[in-house]
Amino acid sequence: MKDIFKLFGIIAAVAMLGFTVVGCPASPRDERDSRNGDNREDGDDPSDEDDPVDEDDPIDEGDPIRQGFWAVDYNNVTYHLTAELLARNSYSEIWVEIGSGITRAQARAFADAYAAMRGALLDAYSRKNFAASGRQFANILSFANWLTRGDGGGGRLTILLLDIRAPPGLMIGGYFHPRDFFDVRYSNRRDMVYINSSLVAANWQGGLGVLAHEVVHLINWSETELAWQKHAQWDVMDLWINEGLAEKSYYVVFGRNPAGRINWFVADPAGTISRGNNFFVWNNHRNIDPRAVLDDYATAYLFFRWLFLQAQAAPGVDHARLLRNMVTSSYSDHRIVTSAAREINSAWANWGVLLKTWLAANFDPANSVFGYAGDNELRGRLVGRRIGDAFLSLYPGEGVFSVMNAPFAPPASGPNVRYAGLTPGSGNISFGASPVTGNTLLTFNINANIGGSTEVGFLTGVSPPAAMSSDPLLLPEYYLLVSLWDIAGRGGKEVRR
Repeated sequence: MKDIFKLFGIIAAVAMLGFTVVGCPASPRDERDSRNGDNREDGDDPSDEDDPVDEDDPIDEGDPIRQGFWAVDYNNVTYHLTAELLARNSYSEIWVEIGSGITRAQARAFADAYAAMRGALLDAYSRKNFAASGRQFANILSFANWLTRGDGGGGRLTILLLDIRAPPGLMIGGYFHPRDFFDVRYSNRRDMVYINSSLVAANWQGGLGVLAHEVVHLINWSETELAWQKHAQWDVMDLWINEGLAEKSYYVVFGRNPAGRINWFVADPAGTISRGNNFFVWNNHRNIDPRAVLDDYATAYLFFRWLFLQAQAAPGVDHARLLRNMVTSSYSDHRIVTSAAREINSAWANWGVLLKTWLAANFDPANSVFGYAGDNELRGRLVGRRIGDAFLSLYPGEGVFSVMNAPFAPPASGPNVRYAGLTPGSGNISFGASPVTGNTLLTFNINANIGGSTEVGFLTGVSPPAAMSSDPLLLPEYYLLVSLWDIAGRGGKEVRR
């Protein structure tokens, strides 16, 4: 069993080119055992999974329903606010901070939007029809609602639209806080997500994107709660997997790639992606450029999008279960992904082979064998860049490309550094042979330990041709969202307890 952390974490979606790190108070282990949910009486299935969406319940505008909530700001300061219930339907309650400027009509529209996306998120991520604590639940969101609110929750997710405090020029898009699942100080004791009212007012699509992202974090957290209920076991999922699953929610809900992520990858404005930075070790290049965390989100989205596309193209693979299988996996590290990927290609049970193949797909996205099959936008827009260094220190999971004018015999390298040769258009990627052949050398670190040290890998040192022209960094149709645990960049594990 994994060690149980003694801190809570907060996941925040930040609309910005930089980021922040936020943490939350510690709590003793025995608080979990005394939670209300453990002592509730058995009863009927509280799920409303099959119920039709009601019209917005009438709320008497002359007799407002107000309640206090705890929230946190950019600096992790907990504060209290008062919110009013402006809308509710079968699936959510929309509470709005007093003075935030969100209208009743906007709140109702937000509730309707969540009701419309909820089914797609459950189909993609949630287990169905399971038993826990002597009850039957139709999905994990119903379980989360009962666990936090008992029979009084009515299956409704609490969505709090609030003005999240941040320095001028910075907008926190929203967050999910696992503290709300516990009977501890500052807990709101609800299954809930927090969305910035300023973002909703300024960019409706951005607000809905944050909502989908945070609901996936809520689903993921609830799976951990379920594991505790069933097995008294608390495995901590690697951060890159949780974030990658949440990033994939954009396509699940809207049926298209997030423009901000793709634009960022294509432009690579900090030059850190071409030098290896990606999702596997989270936020590890922040000292080079604070915006480099956006590399992590762009590449995490692309990795999970690519894996889904490969599953969709593979004969006999139930691609609709891919994300759900990873959310419900008994593993907590890269094996969550490789155990799912092996169903697509048996060789992908090996993390190094899977990593190599995805890196090659980014260099040759239109490749008919390992490229972004079926996604013409990504096949046409993604750009693979080569660099002219002779060697480079690579974190686990990182890979770089260089020009290979002749077969390359790499010098002795770090124990986890591997080499592969590829030629765009060819379905073959050489792996492990020396000398390596092809016109492009891939140097990458297959260490599956996210806390591993950097290792030296060698490149050819050949200067690449003049940089290919690429799309400019267009303003995205929604905000560049960043979602962080307070432990981001310090080992890549979510803070659970």
